[in-house]
Amino acid sequence: MIPETRILFVALISLLVTACTPVWQQRPDSSPESLWDARYQDLVQLDRWEIKGRTVITQGKEAWNAGLYWQEDRGTYQIRLLGPFAQGGVTLNGNEKQVTLTMADGKKSSSPSPEALIAETLGVHLPVSALRDWVRGIPYQSTNFKSIEYDNEGRITHLIQQGWDIKFLRYIPFENYSMPAKIFIKHNEFSLRLVISDWELIQ
Repeated sequence: MIPETRILFVALISLLVTACTPVWQQRPDSSPESLWDARYQDLVQLDRWEIKGRTVITQGKEAWNAGLYWQEDRGTYQIRLLGPFAQGGVTLNGNEKQVTLTMADGKKSSSPSPEALIAETLGVHLPVSALRDWVRGIPYQSTNFKSIEYDNEGRITHLIQQGWDIKFLRYIPFENYSMPAKIFIKHNEFSLRLVISDWELIQ
């Protein structure tokens, strides 16, 4: 067999072997950045969900351990912290224009800003507006971020935004998504540890 024919024969065999390889065995030719871009487009459209888990809120020398129930329904949300703040818990109901905080004794307070309302009522600086995006594993859409890092699947592992340091330490499968299951957030003397045990779609 002449050299040229042999080269053509080897190339043809290689092509056939590649073509017969199952899709799941073929290595994806996508960078983490490209995978992130596609993932981001999917996640910004995920607007009907609920999560359950636990959180530890630390501010200065004080700390609160709470159960968490959070529901988002196309811009309307309810966040329930079960157990902290005199063991009664609190419920936050809101949308883009107004938010209401309900204490365990039924007392209610309202404000256009969830951050201002929680700071004034409970003395805790909780970044609720940004958390609504961070909890989905995307940057807060209303402001720019300082830095971002991804894993090989295009999922955020580290984000710095608005002076907050956010680490995504674990993801779990949810429908066709891979969603955060453990998030550590820190800013000066405030820190928030969020562990999510369950993601569900709202029907």
